[in-house]
Amino acid sequence: MSSQIIYNLPPERIALEPVRPRHQSRLLVLNLTNLKLEDKKFADIGNYLRSGDVIAVNNSQVISARLYGRKETGGQVEFLLLEKKDTGLWEAMGRPAARIKEGTFIEVGPENFRRKILVKEKKERGFFLLETPEDILKAGSIPLPPYIEKRRPVNEKDSSDYQTLFAKKAGSVAAPTASLHFTEELVEELKKAGVSFAPLTLYVGPGTFMPSEKPAPELYEFSKVSAEKLSKASRVCVCGTTVMRTLETVWANNKAYREEKGQTELFIKRGHRFRSADIFLTNFHLPSTPLLELVAAYIENYKPGQGEEILLKAYAEAIRKEYRFLSYGDAMLILP
Repeated sequence: MSSQIIYNLPPERIALEPVRPRHQSRLLVLNLTNLKLEDKKFADIGNYLRSGDVIAVNNSQVISARLYGRKETGGQVEFLLLEKKDTGLWEAMGRPAARIKEGTFIEVGPENFRRKILVKEKKERGFFLLETPEDILKAGSIPLPPYIEKRRPVNEKDSSDYQTLFAKKAGSVAAPTASLHFTEELVEELKKAGVSFAPLTLYVGPGTFMPSEKPAPELYEFSKVSAEKLSKASRVCVCGTTVMRTLETVWANNKAYREEKGQTELFIKRGHRFRSADIFLTNFHLPSTPLLELVAAYIENYKPGQGEEILLKAYAEAIRKEYRFLSYGDAMLILP
């Protein structure tokens, strides 16, 4: 089954900044029992949860991974730091890749914090290994998704706007955006109603923006405390595609919620049997991406053969009602 679920996303529907306060973003509720759609605010999510429910969230933190630099010859280049290897070198994506040569020094960072890096190795498909100073992340900026960066420059607010309330484990190059809607006020309200939270970590890579058939490996950590909490939950509300992929990987390996560290390349397609989720909370995704395929696959667990049709009808309704799409946009709650 291909991941190519296609729809027309008008550019004006792409959110370029978040709603403030975050819990005032909109929430499209899809009930799979009767296929009814409801227009709500994210702050209303508690009306669909009950005491004993647990929301699983990704607590990864976005690092300042975007480096803008200039070669000694004067040409401008850009890197996206991906992972610090055991050797101390950073794996990165660079562009324009054809103009970045192995063995060259490049000065990166803003005028008030310049740092010099060395291109140690040029790999395939625009990937590089870089030798950098220890404080290189101080020279970087938050890597917003390409569909935002093409429309406006990164600003100081993005450093906090593009982090979730739960962000603790640094290492992602993209935010787990379904969690961006939670505020301290809303979390406290939900906890008072008997709803709790179970954090896990999946370090999000750049593949989240790419129309790829096979996601790149991503590291995850799932604690014993969270495993026990989800095992005892009345219902598990999975917050976001990164959490869904992590928990489905854990279930595939253990047939249960169990403490685990590892990496996942799981590409969830229609036909996948979900084990970890009772409720699914997610944002609105780009056309032709694995994320859209994952959402359709979840719907098909309850409505066999209808995942794409139901999803596209919901998206069409969201566009008609001027919902805001993608990372800084609104959310969708899918109920069985």
